[in-house]
Amino acid sequence: MKHPVIKPPTRQEQALIRRKIKEVVKAQGGLRPAARHLKIKYSYLGALLDGTRNNPGDSYLRKLGLRRVTYIEEI
Repeated sequence: MKHPVIKPPTRQEQALIRRKIKEVVKAQGGLRPAARHLKIKYSYLGALLDGTRNNPGDSYLRKLGLRRVTYIEEI
């Protein structure tokens, strides 16, 4: 069974992901405590924050209080 192709987030979506990470980092007092709190590897969280990685999976988005939504609508 093939997995669906997930389009990369737009610049606005990437900014939202970074903003949510920054909120957790501030609340937890640093990147390492935030990574422990979210149960995400420190290096991966840092890569998401600096833009090196920009397409986190759904489980990571959920940990940040986000979800991926795709839909089709009639025009």
